[in-house]
Order: sequence, then C-alpha cells, then structure tokens
Amino acid sequence: MTFEIETENIQQSEESVEKIEPVFRDAQPDIQAIKEAADQHSKENLVLIGNGGSVTSFRAFLYAFMPEVDADVRIVTTMEPDYLHRLSRELDPENTVVMPISKSGSTVGVLESLMFFMERDYPVFAVTSDNNGALRKIVEKRDLPWIEHPEVGGRFSGATETALTPAAFIGLDTEEIRAGAEKMYEKLEEEENIAYHVASNLYSAEENGYSNILNPVYSTRLLGFQPLFIQLMHETVCKEGEGMTVYGDLGPEYQHHTNQRLFGGKKDVVPFFFRAETHEKRKLDVPDDFTDIDLRGRKLGDLDRIELSKSLESEYQGVKDALSDEEMPRVTMTLTELSYQAAGELLAFLQYLAVYSAKFRGVDPFTQPDVEKSKEIGFRERFTE
Repeated sequence: MTFEIETENIQQSEESVEKIEPVFRDAQPDIQAIKEAADQHSKENLVLIGNGGSVTSFRAFLYAFMPEVDADVRIVTTMEPDYLHRLSRELDPENTVVMPISKSGSTVGVLESLMFFMERDYPVFAVTSDNNGALRKIVEKRDLPWIEHPEVGGRFSGATETALTPAAFIGLDTEEIRAGAEKMYEKLEEEENIAYHVASNLYSAEENGYSNILNPVYSTRLLGFQPLFIQLMHETVCKEGEGMTVYGDLGPEYQHHTNQRLFGGKKDVVPFFFRAETHEKRKLDVPDDFTDIDLRGRKLGDLDRIELSKSLESEYQGVKDALSDEEMPRVTMTLTELSYQAAGELLAFLQYLAVYSAKFRGVDPFTQPDVEKSKEIGFRERFTE
C-alpha cells in the first residue's frame, strides 16, 4: 500500500456494518478506446466542462502530476460569462479541445458553457451516457466524437472513462491509475480493511459530538484530492440529519487562520491530515548579509542549508504535537510514494471510506436527493421574470 493511516485520541465505534460490494468497483473502463481517443483528438489545450463527480477525480490526478503535464488545462465548473470570455480570448480554437462531461447529459450549466464554445467553433469531444440526455443528442446532431460514461455515479467514477479520458488527453498513464485502484479495491474487499476502520473512527467521533472534519493538505500535489474528499463525504453521507462537514486548506496556510478555530473554538473538529513523504530535497541558501537578522530568538542564518521539506514537516509536527498535548482526536494519511498507482489507490480508499461512512449512519450512499432538488429549482429560476 502506498499510503499509511495513523490515528490518535479517536476510538473505533462499537457498532459494525457488513462488508460492502459497491457497483462502481466492477465498472471496467475500455483503456484502449480511451488511448485511441486521446491519440486522435487531444490538443495543446484542454477545456474540461463539468460539475461535481465529472471533474473532481480528474482534478485530483491533474494536481498530482502537474509537473509532468505540458497541456494548458482549464476546468470549467461555472457558466460565469466573464470567465468564459476570458478563456475564449486566451485559448485558440485551433489548439484547444473542449470536453463536456455529464452522466445524465442534462446538466444545464455544462450545456450552456458547451454552447458558448461551440458558437466560437471550438472542437468538442464529449463524455456522456448513451441515453436520451441533451448532451447525447447534441453529439448525434453534430456528429461529435465521444466516449460513453459508465452507469456509475459521478463521484464514484474516478477509475473509469469519466476521469481517465481527460487524464489520457493530457498524457497521464491511465492504465497505471486504474491498476492502482484495482489493487486497492481488492484490499478493501477484506472483512477488516483500512477504509472500514477510518469510517468507524469518524462515526464514533460524530457520535461523541465531533461534527466537523478539518482537512489540512501538506502537499500541493495532493491538494486536488481535497475537493474529491469533500464531495464524497458530503454527497454520500450527509442525509437525514447525519454526516460531518468537511472543509480545509493547504498547510501550513490554514494554520494562520483556522488553527484559531481548531484550538480556540468549539471542540467539535477532527483534523484529517493529507501529507506526503515524496517532496524534493531542496536546501535553503540564506544570503550572507541576512545571516545576523534576528528571528524568534535566533538568527535568520540558522535556517541556512535546512531542507525545505523538513520545514514543511516541522509545521505539521507542530500542529500534531499541539493536538496531542490537548488530547484532541486526529487522523493522518501519509503518502509514501507519488506514482500513478498511488493516485489510483488513494482514489479507491476515499471512495470506500465514503460508502462505509454512509453505511455506519444507515443512509443510502448512492443517492443525492437534495442536490437534485436544487438543480431543478435553479433550472426553473432561469425562466422567471
């Protein structure tokens, strides 16, 4: 396993749930078709249009492997005209492919943004279900290239065509990402597994008055997993008055504001840290004329030749030790390698964590009734005076 989980001052729930066998685990992407589509249709720039599960898993992969990506990637989750016009000024249609992703094919904002770009003659490659949705009909009317979205809910479709297609378009190794997810799915099929245990920990914490999860991320390359974690835990678990609110920021940035809430506010927060042991070894060079500047009882020169990764680790360690001193609960996920398979493993873990979290609370993991309700209201509002 390419990551480790550590917990402190948090107990397993006395309750138990049965082993899960989620449908998304069996959805097998056609990797060869994905590769062929990327070979034929990818360009220098990619505009990905989608919402929620149509973009969150891909964003996680994009951030994780950004140093390897040459393409200019823009993720469009809004129909805000100012933003769309700016993109159209910055990205030449000749060097850009627009990729709308929608399982239903009827996500109104996706269609509005898509038509904005089609009006300006941008080439399109779509990912949608083979159904009667509006996006599928647009594909038929304009004879657009497309690939089929699996019959899997968007937030659980990260190891399928939904996220792997745009990943292939920017040159990521989709076969290895899928292999990592498969490897983790197999581990999570065991009766006692890491996703089950963490879900049990978090459920126990909620039962004891902890209603919030703070998700500090101590790696910019893991920051894309934060919106995915938030979506999975909110949309899967928070129903019928159950579930925990998840929020977060990059570490150590959050320490400069949200640590006041964590330590000084109501004691209802469980920190769930994402961190990595994969940072580059870069030492700091302090200019000679800075060395005698005072700094917190020492000299600025004392920082000379300190590895920046150690500085980052020290910031995390400071928060960890403060939590221990106050006997506050904590969960830490540490990535021990950053590879395509590791990204697939982490994706699968977060998916199963969300499903088990729903099961502990007795809610259906695969519905999102309030999301659908607000979509319908928002659509009707477009036609009011």
